[in-house]
Amino acid sequence: MTTTDTAGTAVPASPPALTARRAAAAGSVLAALIHYAVVPEHLDEWWAYGVFFSAVGMFQLIWAVLAHTGDERPVLLSGLAVNLGVLALWAVSRTSGLPFGPEPGEAEAVGVLDVLSGAAELVLVAGILLALRGSRRRPAETPAEPAGESG
Repeated sequence: MTTTDTAGTAVPASPPALTARRAAAAGSVLAALIHYAVVPEHLDEWWAYGVFFSAVGMFQLIWAVLAHTGDERPVLLSGLAVNLGVLALWAVSRTSGLPFGPEPGEAEAVGVLDVLSGAAELVLVAGILLALRGSRRRPAETPAEPAGESG
């Protein structure tokens, strides 16, 4: 299947797994930029929070490049594991509070950037799952020619 670009040239359509991987990479970049944007305020709260947000942002940017340039299963699985972990940690921090840090056990308020980052990470996770599902599919084999029907 092909599509036509604005110049009228035929361009191969993207397979669904590639599109899903690119969506995941875009979600990862958005989440990384948000994490980097809040590093200063988290450093003010506690140095370890700032380091954590910086490390998560760095992972997400590097992961986005790797995911965009190839579909190696370990890359996809590492992105899935790390981002599900980040989402779980965020959920704990907003419900029961983290068990460590300057205010252990105190739940934090939900903010706009929190929700936007979480949404980007959910897009990322969905993209990874779709890419993994698509990468397992094999093209259907051509059925064998029935006996006695050779050309």
